[in-house]
Amino acid sequence: MTRLVRCLTLALLVIVGWVAGCHQCERSEVLWRYPNAECETLGQTSEEHYQSVRRIKEHERKALNEDLDLLFQTNRPTRLTQWHDK
Repeated sequence: MTRLVRCLTLALLVIVGWVAGCHQCERSEVLWRYPNAECETLGQTSEEHYQSVRRIKEHERKALNEDLDLLFQTNRPTRLTQWHDK
């Protein structure tokens, strides 16, 4: 019994450490995927460039959601009625 408790406690500590330590914020995730997101150009500062990369990423996420809704046909209204027959 104590061995099981120790294993479960260790597993819980590993999971908590993984969630707390490996959780990446949005900024570091964008910088990991697009390492040049903080580069300054002649027309944009590093913050403006990061914001444009973030907007592109957000647009791609929304487009994927819309495509999946269309594929699985979850974007159609239901034909179920709220009035039930006997």
